[in-house]
Amino acid sequence: MPATMTKSNPAKGATAQKAAPAVRAFRIGVQSTDEIDYDETRTLTASTQDMPVLNVPPAGFLQDIYLLVEYNVTGNAVVTVAVTEDYPWNLIDTITFEDVNNAPIVGPFTGWDLYIANKYGGYNHVDDPRLSPVYRLDTLTGTNATASSAAFVLRIPVELCPRDGLGALPNKSGTAMFKVRARLAASGAVYTTPPTTLGSLRLRIQQADWWEPEQTDLKGRPLAQNPPAVQTTQYWSKVDYTVSAGSMRQKFDRVGYLVRNFVFVMRAAGSRATGETDWPDPFLLRVEGNTLVTRLRSVWRQQMASLGYFGGHAAGSSSSVPASIGDNYSGANLAVPSKDNGVYVLPFCRDFAHRPGQETRRGYLMTSSSARIEAQGTIGGAGVHTFTVITNDVAAAGGDDAAITV
Repeated sequence: MPATMTKSNPAKGATAQKAAPAVRAFRIGVQSTDEIDYDETRTLTASTQDMPVLNVPPAGFLQDIYLLVEYNVTGNAVVTVAVTEDYPWNLIDTITFEDVNNAPIVGPFTGWDLYIANKYGGYNHVDDPRLSPVYRLDTLTGTNATASSAAFVLRIPVELCPRDGLGALPNKSGTAMFKVRARLAASGAVYTTPPTTLGSLRLRIQQADWWEPEQTDLKGRPLAQNPPAVQTTQYWSKVDYTVSAGSMRQKFDRVGYLVRNFVFVMRAAGSRATGETDWPDPFLLRVEGNTLVTRLRSVWRQQMASLGYFGGHAAGSSSSVPASIGDNYSGANLAVPSKDNGVYVLPFCRDFAHRPGQETRRGYLMTSSSARIEAQGTIGGAGVHTFTVITNDVAAAGGDDAAITV
């Protein structure tokens, strides 16, 4: 007779192994929360004034920090109040966001620099702070008791992408804390003709954080406890170079990270309006001996408009714009946006859809610590110019750029 076949049974008491459930994405387990811990008011004076340092309260993972600036002038009797070109953003002389070791992450910037980072950084659907419902700038001409009063909101960008939380920074320590340092401008930096009585400036600061996730969701599935590639950090910094009219060949000092945005600013005798006129046409950007950009000025302006940074020229002649402002905004309230004089932007954060900020992080410009990047072109006009390079770059966690691509 054939041998009897028997089935193999697992050992008594043993249970089948189940695959561990996949960890669910960080963004599933968190919500954004607000903290408000700063409210200071000062009257402008002839000198700069350091505001109290904000030690950012611990609250999970830091997304962004918002500055609400409200500047109020009352009792003015001067026929004409004349402000400088970067007004009202330059009411903030210096703003710096520092890490827990007191090293700058954003800045040191002027308020105008931070305005530029907001407008051209690729963070929001409506990027221009002048289009905010909070933005206000009272008339700068005529006998007006409140002339040059202003209000605006600026954001210190921390997080890169709210879709997954990349770039949000752990903010859990009550001793090693992020810091915001602010300094108010001197009246002479803000006005060429001041109001009868200088105004008072109220600065309030609000932070946005992701709360700390639970270990599991409501069905017991594990949740990621950190954003992807946690400790990935984006930086905003600037370097001013002194260049002369004529042939320019300027090597950049800051290299070594993944470049997300370059913003270039030209001033002549302190004027961006003159810097706009004198802008190199064409402008060349060379990276490691390769020409990355050879760009005509008018084409560059068109490209910036088509990317959604601003619309076309404001209605009416630009001669109707207050000369003290210098940018292409129409009417006394400066309500219609257009290009900022002397400013040209080169984004590397548009590789997913139409606008800068719609990104997969695959398009960042990779640079090494020894990379040679330089701007070339012929500067118009005469004399000395200031060529500013504002760099938005990203340090991937562990130096691994593959950790932040999707």
